Amino acid sequence: MKATTKQVLTGAAWLAILLAMIGGIMLWQHQVHKAKPVTAVTVTSTERIPMLLLLDSRLTHNQKQQLITNIQHNGATQTIVTATITTAGAVTFKGQLLNSDNRPYIQVQLPAQVTANRQAQLLKRVLTLAQQHFKFQQFNLVGYGTGGLTATNYVERATARLTPQHLILLATPFNGTSRQNNRLHKTTPVAAKSQTNVLAKLIAHRQSISPKLQVLIIAEKAVKAKQSLPLQSALAGQSVFKPVVKSYRQKILRSWRTQSDLLDNRQIGNTIQSFTD
Repeated sequence: MKATTKQVLTGAAWLAILLAMIGGIMLWQHQVHKAKPVTAVTVTSTERIPMLLLLDSRLTHNQKQQLITNIQHNGATQTIVTATITTAGAVTFKGQLLNSDNRPYIQVQLPAQVTANRQAQLLKRVLTLAQQHFKFQQFNLVGYGTGGLTATNYVERATARLTPQHLILLATPFNGTSRQNNRLHKTTPVAAKSQTNVLAKLIAHRQSISPKLQVLIIAEKAVKAKQSLPLQSALAGQSVFKPVVKSYRQKILRSWRTQSDLLDNRQIGNTIQSFTD
């Protein structure tokens, strides 16, 4: 009888240990799978990443507005502010951003009668003050016409902190507008003997461009119409960027009228958005 009682007690003890082990495992699993409270959420889509615009100084106010409208036509309307800088380096901001402006536009107006190197220095100052004033770190840079040349010259001299994520260049006369130096509808690089001084200098300094920079060149091919900017010149930037950056793209948009219709081309918005997303 005593032996039987001892066996029962021993069995009960082992059963208790087994149940305790099972209970401990179940409790551990419950704690592992239990949802933990979230203390912070980072949503990258709400991060403020402005698009800086360097537009050809010859464009009218309406043409500039049309281009901006087409760039943002398939997204939420964002605020446009203007940053103006004098030759002495005095910066003025016109307009304020809303808290909801996560992809705003900053139109930069640089003085025209200064050298390309000085424009790059002035743009660096505008960017430094804009980052402080509008509270952002990353940005994208869009250049149109001669503004594209300024943007290219800038990224060849920019520090890592002031280098854009994406560089978009539209209708930029990398090799001038002369048909003597450019073949009108060719997309191949410009031969060395036909390169203008501007293009040759940009090519000479290309190794200083950050390889992380993502570049998109948009050009236009006019169909059954006079084309003022040869396609080969607009795509000559491939000789500047393609050997250096890891991400290079070029897009040719067709128009049935003149080169200025690139300002009205609604494909610009889709092209730029798919590139920067």
